[in-house]
Amino acid sequence: MRVSHAIIFCFLFSFIDAFAQKDSLIHVQGFGANPGNISLFYYAPQHPMPGKAPLVVVLHGCSETANSVNRLTGWSDLADRYGFYLLFPQQHITNNTSHCFNWFKMNEIERGKGEGESIREMIEYMKKHFPIDSSQVSVTGLSAGAAMSVVMIAAYPELFKAAAIFAGGPYKPGENYFSAMGSMIAMPDKTPEEWKRVVVEQNPAFKGEYPKVLIFHGKNDPVVNFRAAKEIMKQWTAVHETDTVPDVVEYPYTGNYDVKRKTYLDKAGKEAVLLYEFNNLGHALPVDPGFCRNQGGKKGLFGTDKNFYSTFYTAYEFGLVPGWNIEGKRDVQPGETDLTYTVRSDTNSTFLWTVPKGCEILGDPNKAVIHVKWNDQPGLIRLEEVDGNGCRYYHPDVRVKIQGN
Repeated sequence: MRVSHAIIFCFLFSFIDAFAQKDSLIHVQGFGANPGNISLFYYAPQHPMPGKAPLVVVLHGCSETANSVNRLTGWSDLADRYGFYLLFPQQHITNNTSHCFNWFKMNEIERGKGEGESIREMIEYMKKHFPIDSSQVSVTGLSAGAAMSVVMIAAYPELFKAAAIFAGGPYKPGENYFSAMGSMIAMPDKTPEEWKRVVVEQNPAFKGEYPKVLIFHGKNDPVVNFRAAKEIMKQWTAVHETDTVPDVVEYPYTGNYDVKRKTYLDKAGKEAVLLYEFNNLGHALPVDPGFCRNQGGKKGLFGTDKNFYSTFYTAYEFGLVPGWNIEGKRDVQPGETDLTYTVRSDTNSTFLWTVPKGCEILGDPNKAVIHVKWNDQPGLIRLEEVDGNGCRYYHPDVRVKIQGN
């Protein structure tokens, strides 16, 4: 997000790199009035899912292009695997010499204006030309693209199911260019209600459900201070009318001691905000190059190998990865028996199930399906799977509650 000669150099490098490799994104011109003067690129999966399919809007960071951010994140690989569509807005160098989205300019980030309005028009283009499920549109971005993702869910909340914010900041962190740019290092410490107000002012009559917000941020980020993640959390928990105390803290997450996942539930008990905190990560996307189902991404200037493929887990949080959850009863009676828990898997996988102390696995504990006799306390069911290729998967925990408690 910082404008500098180094960033301009990185842009030129990425620009050359974009032409040096074969890319598969389609460029469209004439999609609308385009008041922000930005370009539309998209990716259609080789085998779209039957009926209407989800759409993910991917916003690049400074010095990046639509094609370079696709290579970094691997979104098109997942789109082919699961059958959803991708939209890649791209900045013009005439708008910003560092190729950043202008998240800090008021005439670009308010409803009906500038770059945000151009992105809205692109989404409408995709809906018109492809079988897009309007209830399954999500947005994600890194750095300046992350800040612009926050702009989109603040200015156009009715369009989106969820947003994933990588090293970004809250909506309208400053009143002008200088205060907004300064917020990257010295993020203002506002109350949740103060942060909420600037979002609500964009759509004072909006009565719908605001998008689920995922926040990913490295604790060693030298460009956007980690405190920005906490301010985003404060803003969007307030928007969802919940508090800033996490309801669930998972550490290590998926067995990774560099990743902590905090969950903030709304009044209905639904996940409203998720905060992923990364140890030993700077201003980069967490990736995990490899051939396993939950591996991918590209190491480089904007990608750091953290044994955590954040694009895959973003897709999972967006509801795009079928069969990753353990299926089974979440609310049980004390002492209830023959509870069934199962997960989709390869036939050659082996399984390690873990149930709370006092619970009993009935039968073979090394299958994709187990039967459990419960005790009288709530607890977690955990599953570690190793497939026939030696790939290790930690499936999301099942939180079992006792009915009436």
